[in-house]
Amino acid sequence: MQETILIIEDEEDILNLLYSLLDSEGYTVLTAQNGREGLAKFHEHIPDLILTDVRMPVMDGIEVLREVKTKESDTEVIILTGHSDEATAIDCLRLGAYDYFRKPLEDIDVLLTAVERVLEKRNLEIKNRALVKQLEELSIRDPLTGLYNYRYLQTCLDEEVERSNRYGHTFFILMIDADHFKDVNDSYGHLFGDYVLKQLGEIIDLELRSSDRIFRYGGEEFLVLMNEISKADAVRAAHRLMEAVREHTFSNGQSTAQITVSMGGAFYPANARDKIGLIKKADQALYFAKQTGRNRFECCSFNRAQVPPVDHERRAASNLMVVPGTARSN
Repeated sequence: MQETILIIEDEEDILNLLYSLLDSEGYTVLTAQNGREGLAKFHEHIPDLILTDVRMPVMDGIEVLREVKTKESDTEVIILTGHSDEATAIDCLRLGAYDYFRKPLEDIDVLLTAVERVLEKRNLEIKNRALVKQLEELSIRDPLTGLYNYRYLQTCLDEEVERSNRYGHTFFILMIDADHFKDVNDSYGHLFGDYVLKQLGEIIDLELRSSDRIFRYGGEEFLVLMNEISKADAVRAAHRLMEAVREHTFSNGQSTAQITVSMGGAFYPANARDKIGLIKKADQALYFAKQTGRNRFECCSFNRAQVPPVDHERRAASNLMVVPGTARSN
């Protein structure tokens, strides 16, 4: 990739010299004769490197440096200065300049080497940031489906509970489980089962709002986190998801299958006052959907939010609002 260098210099002979040298080295070179013009070109082109004089009319190099560093760009800056401005140039290093060179520019090779090194440094830092971001992303993603993982779910739930308590917002979680998924693995093999899970995650994701987040909860279970959604909209979303899955044919060119899903949902803080309780309520609702025919959506009832907790092992449905889907056997 050809790097772009912006030269800001009011002395025409030095400007022309630098342009000729850097252009012959294969860089894309832009020029400006004062700080204001230079900043305009910086904002327009976002160069990789700026070579700027300290003392210039209209706007000096220090103001240029401050503006560039304020924008938190990846643009590096090398200062050009006269002998009498060396103390100022050192101050520029404290402001974030990479290096400085005194005029007249007698040792051109040293300057060109500095340009090469600062661009290598810049490119390496950008690559390192991208790698760190990639590693961070991998740490919160499920390797099979590419969806957010269980670990990241716990972090997000903690954040949503805090946000809800602070601002009085509500949120909804929807647990989704593929019906009779063991039969898919037994009939077609685990490779096809993995394919179905990946496709199922994509189908659910396509049906969600941009603000909703989907996690692989474990096995063939998924969990959707929905912020600030009404009960009516949550019900509609669940039925839309069920229909999308029900109508989809899973085929990898060798095997073909159709599946259904069961769902259970709960609202914070109406149905629980902490994330553990909220997941428990949604899980109870999901279990009831399984027990009453599958291919269904069940949701904890608002008007029974104060009922004492149901024994989790029995997963009783005494405080569930039934919202049935169209019954169909897998």
